[in-house]
Amino acid sequence: MNILKLLADLAEVDPEITERLSPRRDVLNRLGKLSGKTAVAALPMAFGTLLQQAYGGPKDTIYDALRLALTLEYLESEFYGRALGVLPSNSPVAAGLIPADARAGIETIYRHEQQHVDTLKLVIQSSGGDLPAKPNFDFTGSKNGSQSAPFGDVFTNFDTFLKVAQTLEDTGVRAYKGQVANLAYDNAIVEAAVRIHSMEARHASHIRTLRRGRGANVKSWISSNDEVITVPGKTDAAYAGEESTKQLVTLASSDGSTRNILVPFDNSGSSLPIDIDKVGTAILVKVAEAFDEPLTAASATAVASAFIF
Repeated sequence: MNILKLLADLAEVDPEITERLSPRRDVLNRLGKLSGKTAVAALPMAFGTLLQQAYGGPKDTIYDALRLALTLEYLESEFYGRALGVLPSNSPVAAGLIPADARAGIETIYRHEQQHVDTLKLVIQSSGGDLPAKPNFDFTGSKNGSQSAPFGDVFTNFDTFLKVAQTLEDTGVRAYKGQVANLAYDNAIVEAAVRIHSMEARHASHIRTLRRGRGANVKSWISSNDEVITVPGKTDAAYAGEESTKQLVTLASSDGSTRNILVPFDNSGSSLPIDIDKVGTAILVKVAEAFDEPLTAASATAVASAFIF
């Protein structure tokens, strides 16, 4: 990031930018006292904070999105840590739960999730936000024994473990996608979120590949042809809406305005139709697979809540 060039460009469109930033010069002064690599690492976050202060912005919306992301990362990190025996568990974990040939991959995912937690905590704190308390987790879904456990053998049956892992990873990927617009105000923050999002997608694909290798009917990406692994009223929100064959496209007009239109991939008169009579309706499954759908905060929270008490 070329901070000086960015400031110069901003000054051209907003002559008052220097006045807006003047009260925050102490931040820049503190940055100037940091050593080389430390200062470089701190610049994007610090500058993002300066601009947010200078122009104002939807702070609560940004923090809500980051807190949701952190809760999901806590959830995943704790899940893998317990399965690996690295973290204590409130439900028994079978010795050798994770086969030897799968353990290295699960360990790598666990380390990634830890790094995601640390990154999001730093982003929230550096931006002046309050960290949410780490929830209490019960991955059997019994809410600490207060109800029946829909995933009672999650840490004694590797196939159940993988089903829950897939649900958590797919939920995380869709949840990040659903929150990008809320984070777009700050480039540094949205960059961090997008980088985590892409890694979560790789985790999801790896877990799905492990399941397929054990005989499950599942692709390495979300498909309506996948074996159903969710529990109604508990985790089914994880995949709701993924069967869509309609995509929202934003078109720009010559006057600079934009408009959103739905593009149906079928024979309903779209400019991008598929002749169902010729190729059959099965092609629509592949259309749905080609586009990943965002998940709302409410739906992501509903899935996470199945494992929180």
